[in-house]
This record gives sequence, structure tokens and C-alpha cells, in this order.
Amino acid sequence: MSPRDKKPDSYMNSFRFAQKLLIVIIFLIAPVGAADYEALNNSCINCHKSLSPFTNEQLRFNDIRSNHTERNISCSLECHEDIIRKKASDNFQQWSDSSHSDYSVTCDACHGGNTEINTIEGAHSTIENISDPQSPIYFKNIPETCGKCHATELDHFKNTMHYQRLRAESRAPSCVNCHQPHSFKVLHASEITPLCSVCHNTKDQVSSANIPKDAKFALEKADELKEEIRKARNSVSDAKAKGKDIVSSQNDLDKAIAIMKDVPSLWHSFNIKDFDRQIQVGIDSAKKAQGKLSNAEPTAPSVPGFGITLVLGIFAVLYLIRKR
Repeated sequence: MSPRDKKPDSYMNSFRFAQKLLIVIIFLIAPVGAADYEALNNSCINCHKSLSPFTNEQLRFNDIRSNHTERNISCSLECHEDIIRKKASDNFQQWSDSSHSDYSVTCDACHGGNTEINTIEGAHSTIENISDPQSPIYFKNIPETCGKCHATELDHFKNTMHYQRLRAESRAPSCVNCHQPHSFKVLHASEITPLCSVCHNTKDQVSSANIPKDAKFALEKADELKEEIRKARNSVSDAKAKGKDIVSSQNDLDKAIAIMKDVPSLWHSFNIKDFDRQIQVGIDSAKKAQGKLSNAEPTAPSVPGFGITLVLGIFAVLYLIRKR
């Protein structure tokens, strides 16, 4: 092959290299969102991520996984990851997997401290001990600390017996009992019964022992509402594509969606009967939206230019009347 034959390949390689170089440059100079930039440069994160090496248990499972892979043994990644997560208690890792991390809510939002200082002494200088009543994470202060961001949930929670008991004594639940510190998870219906049963049981006789079961059914109904909204959305979308009148159904769907959006605040009132009643209203509205569309007829197609023709016709009649 002559040098002339090789020339196109050389040009193509240079072009591909230039493309890759341009992508790298764009990536490096791309602007970072203000919230992301603040989180990446937060002194809590700078230190605590480096204080979070793999635990011995994690290293052991990684070795097992590598050994299985090398020997072509079928290995369930999910299985090992699940075991690792259950055994790991690293606060930074839990936070980095949480929604707080997604929204750049860093350690100082709950613990306090000075995020502009990178020394241990300086960053921690204003942090009170968890047993100090002035600490934002002192057990009685936790609702107000969470309420700085979750104001609506706090307003509902303040009207509950849980909150009143918490103010009066230590044996009462607050936000972290349900959502867990650092992971801030939202409980599923299957997880609520054992948690509520810690206090609501036949032995301790705190309120009704049926509450754990009732709470589970209430959350399952919230899941049912979510499913009915999904079905109603699909029905409205299909009906709209077929030219059907969707106005009334859309109003019913919007009502169901509004209730679904209000589920977190409704739940924090811990009035299970009221929660169940309002969720049922949402389910009925979503089903009503679907029912209306099943028998709806397509709307008459509009005639292009009909409005203009009507106006011209009126002017013509007026002209003839005037001429007479």
C-alpha cells in the first residue's frame, strides 16, 4: 500500500482524535450547577468521604465476588450488595445514597458546623453534642430541624399525639424513627407494621394495638391511588389522541393527582382514618376519570375557516339589508 493510500486513514484518525479532545474540553469547562458546586466543595464531604474506607466485611465480599467471577461461577451481584448494605454502618455512604445527597443537603443542614473551614477543630467548633438540649439533633429538636425544609410535614406533625409526647418525654417517635438518620428512607407498606409495633402492641398498650395493621393498609391504599392515577393518565392520553372530550375526566384526574401530592403531609398527621378517607376520594376520582372515557364519543372535528365564513356571511346579510 502506497503512502497516498494511507492518507485517508490518517486524516480519519486525526479527525476522531480531535472529536474526543473537543468532548473532553467541553466536559471540563461545562458549568456546574450552584447546588452541585456547593455540595462538592462542602468541607463535611471533603473530610468524611476520605474517612469512609471499605469495611473489612465489604472487602471480604468483594474478594468472594472476584473469586466467583474468575472461576466463571454464577454470582448474584444484588445478593452480595444487599448483605454489604445491611452490614455497613458508614454515615457518609448512607447519606450519599439518599435523596438529601441528590438535592445537595449536606451534613451542616442537620448537625451545624462551619463548612468553610477544612480543619477538624474549626469545622466542628460550633457543633453541640447530641445530648445537649441546644443541639439541632437533640431528640426533642429533630422535628424543628427537619421542619426547616419540610415545613408542611412539620405543621401536620405538631398536631399529633406523637409530637406532644415527644415534647413531654423521650419515649415518643420523631422523624428519624421512621426515616432513619443519614439514609432518610421513605417506608413502604410492608415495613411499617414492625416499626409501629414497637410501641403499639398488646403489652405496652399505647393507644390501639390495631394501629400497625391499619397503617399498613393505609399505605397500601396510597399505592393503589398511585396505580389508579397511572391508569387514568393513560386513558386520558389515549382519549385525547382519538379526539374525545377529556375536559371532565381531566378535572377528575387532576383532583386525584392533587391528593397524591398531598400524601406526605396527610400521613404526618397520623390520623389514619382521615388519611384513608382522603386517599379513597383520590382513588374514586381516578376511577371516575377512566369510567367517563370508556363511553365518550369523539368530538365533531372543527371545520377550517368556519369562523371566517360565518363573519363574512353576517357582513353580506348586513350589506344586503342596507342596500334595500
